[in-house]
Amino acid sequence: MENSEDIQFKLTDELWEDMAALEGVPIASLVIWDSSLVDDNLDQPVTDEERVYVDFELYLSNQTLLELYGAAVLPDEDSDAMVGLDNIGESLSRLAREGAVIKEIACDQHDRLVLVLAGPSGQTLLVPVTAWLESTWDTLPEEAL
Repeated sequence: MENSEDIQFKLTDELWEDMAALEGVPIASLVIWDSSLVDDNLDQPVTDEERVYVDFELYLSNQTLLELYGAAVLPDEDSDAMVGLDNIGESLSRLAREGAVIKEIACDQHDRLVLVLAGPSGQTLLVPVTAWLESTWDTLPEEAL
């Protein structure tokens, strides 16, 4: 898989093909930021309690690092996005601690990346992202879960 230093906004056929190799790869760790790239585009500041979009780093066991920007987290495709930084962070962290994998690489109707994360118990989270950057990691950061 080729590493790209360019931020991506659309899941092209070529990117989808490359990212399909991440399906089934376990999550090693993650770091959630308390602000998001999309905050600059909002009319007014968002509080942690009202936060819907988060930026986070997803560390995969194959040394791939996905930096996800403007990500929402949904329990399923029929639900609204989770609200609140603590709620979002705990849901993602719990799934990662249980040994979650990237179950599927998908896209929405606007060709934006959607990650389907799944735990061993069958619980899933859908993570549509505004933008992402793929690279590699050598050591996990101290603030990782």
